Amino acid sequence: MFRQLPPTLYSAVVMELFERLAYYGMVLVLGIYLVEHIGIRPDVYGVVYGVSTAALYFLPLIAGALADRFGYKPAFVVAFATLTGGYALLGSTRSFPLICVALGLIAVGGSIVKPTVSGTVTRTTKEGSTRPVGFGLYYMMVNAGALIGPVLAAQVRNRTEFRYVFWVSAAACALMLVQALVAFREPVSAEERRAGKSIGRVLRDMLLVLGNWRFVLLLVIFSGFWGMIQVLFAFMPLYLQSFTDLLAVEAAIDRVVPLTRWAGHWLNPEVFISLDALLIVLLQAPISAATRRWRTLTAMLVGTSVGTVAWIAPALSPAAGVVALGICVWSVGEMICSARFFEYCGTIAPPDQVAVYLGYSFLSLFLANLYAPPWFGLLYQRFVTDRVAAHAAPQFIPFFGGVMLMGGLAVVGLALYGRFAAPARDR
Repeated sequence: MFRQLPPTLYSAVVMELFERLAYYGMVLVLGIYLVEHIGIRPDVYGVVYGVSTAALYFLPLIAGALADRFGYKPAFVVAFATLTGGYALLGSTRSFPLICVALGLIAVGGSIVKPTVSGTVTRTTKEGSTRPVGFGLYYMMVNAGALIGPVLAAQVRNRTEFRYVFWVSAAACALMLVQALVAFREPVSAEERRAGKSIGRVLRDMLLVLGNWRFVLLLVIFSGFWGMIQVLFAFMPLYLQSFTDLLAVEAAIDRVVPLTRWAGHWLNPEVFISLDALLIVLLQAPISAATRRWRTLTAMLVGTSVGTVAWIAPALSPAAGVVALGICVWSVGEMICSARFFEYCGTIAPPDQVAVYLGYSFLSLFLANLYAPPWFGLLYQRFVTDRVAAHAAPQFIPFFGGVMLMGGLAVVGLALYGRFAAPARDR
């Protein structure tokens, strides 16, 4: 079946692999770098992280329309040129304003890649034939990048200077810039580009979608779930770096599988957190099969509940085994409900507007990133950093309690939504 896919699609998904590799290699060490090496306060870091990641989920609405109008090849060229510059700047400066500029460039470049790759898959495959295989390959590359990037970042920062992690990300994007220029073939004809969406059409679609109060309410409620995942990426690396003895875990693993013989020190916080991505790769299919008969809202409610209680583990202890248990429980909740959210967004949309609603479902992630990382930053500053600076014991329960509060509100909101606001067929 993979042989039926055109070279243009393979070129696009390889670019997705390298973009995700570069991004996850950067984002899982960003907090450690900015807080411990640059000296930025966690509450400030939370705001910077939140704004930059929020842009990643809002800008694709505009970037996708521009790619349809001007072509996918120019979009990829602009994206990877911007990403290369952003990562290179991040690895070259210790100036806070320039770091913000670098993260802004990375957000802009990443927001162009996301809709352009998915658009390429759609345009180069056939509905009901090669399209499921094409998107399966696409998501495989996303998860592969999420696994490889942190492992590569750990090796680079263990063997060289920290800033070279960002230079490796820049090199990965520079390589894809060359591929976009040389190997990628434009899948959008001139006639199709002329018929592409205008920015005005994008804004009209946004007003149309935001006029559906049920849909908007769902986006707001479920943003609590998406918000919780940001503590895993933004603040768990800091938590693990400071309070978890990963060297002891590495030594225990080495007694069974002697990885340090050829990899040296390898179990950094970013690798430990990649347990989440590994579990999704291994277990998403069986968990989806096991829960396929559940009502969609039920799956969303159960998954959010499981994800919320997962944070009890690191709240009680920073011991590696306890934290790993929490990550495993979180992963199960994520696998139960994350895909079902997008499924439900499609079912509550008018039949002729499903694609539009699915595109704007990412506004829930945009909203989550606007408020969740700043909230976590305030909590981490108050209950962890300030207390350590005052030579007092850090208070993990209030910090993770703030995370669970967000999840708890989402659980209550989903229960009330299912009872009072969902379409009659879903109650």
